[in-house]
Amino acid sequence: MKPWKILLLAALGVVMSGFFLALIRPPGVQPSPPGQDLPWQIERSADGATISVFGLTLGASTVRDAVTQLGRRYALAVFEDPAGTLSLEAYFRDAVVGGLNARLVLSARLPEPVLAAFKAHAGRGRPTTAGGRHYPVVAADQQLALDAVVTAITYMPVVRFDADLVRGRFGEPAERVAVRDGVHWLYPALGLDLLLGDSGEALLQYVPPPEFDSRLRKPLRN
Repeated sequence: MKPWKILLLAALGVVMSGFFLALIRPPGVQPSPPGQDLPWQIERSADGATISVFGLTLGASTVRDAVTQLGRRYALAVFEDPAGTLSLEAYFRDAVVGGLNARLVLSARLPEPVLAAFKAHAGRGRPTTAGGRHYPVVAADQQLALDAVVTAITYMPVVRFDADLVRGRFGEPAERVAVRDGVHWLYPALGLDLLLGDSGEALLQYVPPPEFDSRLRKPLRN
């Protein structure tokens, strides 16, 4: 299966679990106005150690901050990959950011024992398309989950992208990596991997620039 379709299917799986299992919250109170917090408006910290995008700073902003910023409905879940590694993710299925509709998945950091406790409280969970399982965060754990620090963002715009738009907004990439039915445009200095599908689908992944190789480039090459 195509890599970008795997990511989209995984995100859609979170959406469905959000309807039936995970926590659903009301809209936030500080939506960004049109023209601000757009996907190409990426600010690097002075030391280059992190970035800010969509009004959130990776490694500093919390899931609670994201709820205030992105609003709408969201779902929280613990994901377990096939190797048994646990991670917390927050899925915003109908966010409006800078006047643009999008879906976002935020990865967030919590200690392993806390994630293990979340998993235990959630029961059996559900399988994922990648061979792991996801476990909805139960009501009793929600406040602690909201305090988790955001470490990465995946952004799936509703609007179509094309090469001219990407080049005009983000500039020339440091590297392009062709995959089936698409091309990854890599911007390591911005911590961004932009996957542009041949039909205009786009999926953008943001991480702190020092983690670009380990979290984005290396898995892509593998």
